[in-house]
Amino acid sequence: MEIYEIAYLFLGLATFVAAGTIINYSRKRSAASPDPEIKKAFRPLYIFAIGLIIFGIGVVLTYFVLNGNISIWLADSNIALYNDYLNNYSIFYIFTLIELVFLTISATLILKQRALFVFMIVMILLAYILWFNAVITIGSSRVSNVAEYLINFGNILSMILLAANATLFSWIAYDTKRSTSLALGYAMIVQVLAVPRLFSIIPIEIILVISVFAMMGPAMISFAFLRPDQKISAELFGYGASFAGPLFLVISLVTTGVYTDIGIFVTGIMGAFAIMLAAGTAAYTFGRWRETKQLPTAMLMIIFASFAAGQMIGMFGNIGLFTTVTGVYFDLVASSFALIVFTAVAFLAAGYRTAASIPVIIYVPTILLMVQSYPDPVSVAFLNYWYLGGLVMLLFFLPVIMFSITWRRMKRAGTPGRSRPLGMAIGLLLYILIRFPLLLLEFPFLDPGYGLVVVSFLVFWLSITGRLERNKQ
Repeated sequence: MEIYEIAYLFLGLATFVAAGTIINYSRKRSAASPDPEIKKAFRPLYIFAIGLIIFGIGVVLTYFVLNGNISIWLADSNIALYNDYLNNYSIFYIFTLIELVFLTISATLILKQRALFVFMIVMILLAYILWFNAVITIGSSRVSNVAEYLINFGNILSMILLAANATLFSWIAYDTKRSTSLALGYAMIVQVLAVPRLFSIIPIEIILVISVFAMMGPAMISFAFLRPDQKISAELFGYGASFAGPLFLVISLVTTGVYTDIGIFVTGIMGAFAIMLAAGTAAYTFGRWRETKQLPTAMLMIIFASFAAGQMIGMFGNIGLFTTVTGVYFDLVASSFALIVFTAVAFLAAGYRTAASIPVIIYVPTILLMVQSYPDPVSVAFLNYWYLGGLVMLLFFLPVIMFSITWRRMKRAGTPGRSRPLGMAIGLLLYILIRFPLLLLEFPFLDPGYGLVVVSFLVFWLSITGRLERNKQ
């Protein structure tokens, strides 16, 4: 199976979670108000969630069809033998049409336009009739251009209906500036792009990108309805990416067959969770920066985005999506850049604004010299310039010391929030001690350091979001 085909299973499961989040949000909000009109206003969301559940069921069943576990056609039928689309994606097509019925009802309740309901239901019935006629045609004549035209036209109608719903919720998002409507609109937009019929005419690289964007949809819905007060911003897309990227990595691991090696597979799962934490922290700090416009917060966002990118590209290289040495060098540059910016942040936090640029001035020529050793192993690059690399490594430890000093001062003064610098110091120390020694070593498949650093990213997440302080209390 292709990576994007395995993704159907995870997309379906994530869609169930998203639908559950919508239902839970609607239930709590409607229960909090005695006004029957307000309770009535949540009906479109309930119906939309039912549509998502229908879609999720269809996607999961499609995965099992593609995997050969189930089939709705006889093995010797003309459809099973001569038409791959109808054989593999009929369930997807039919369940999408059923989903569209519920989405149409939801849209009608919002817009209060019965004529729109009738028009869209007629289009859904037409799309079903086109599919049914294609099945009859293939069943009688094996191969038919007419059947292909019917299938294509039916898919076009489905895409138009999905696009109409996407437009509606995107417009509501534009009008209300609510992240919940944006998430619903985004999920519909990517569902238009993810119609399987398109996959027969576009390159596999674009299909993979579409699959990642599609998996962001349920995650964005879940995050938006868990925090409905947040405004429209890139923070929501960051949370979606923090889910889709690691999930795509796990799917890639499954396709390589490494799940038979429990040690490697656990490392991969832990590494994917580390990416999720790093990307989630980047999205969180972006949201805080939008509120405060403080430079250190913006730099933290850059730091964790670099951590996440280095971890992800490095792991993709390790599992063979591209050359291992390319992934390792990218990880070296991204993670070392993040750490040197962390050093600058520590100087800024301590009030040494002028000195904050010194680590960067030392780092830039060092990393440029090391990268020139590509495609030699990273260990060779480090040994060639060990005197500069060692100096940069010492700089990495400076923020650990400075955050520790800050924590001790705050502890003596009884200042609240002192767990944040402590968590930053511990997280940094763990990352440096785990990641860089293992990065310089060569492993046949998947560096264990990618999994072990999940501990440091968990500490970072708890400290930056303030949860470490709450846990202590």
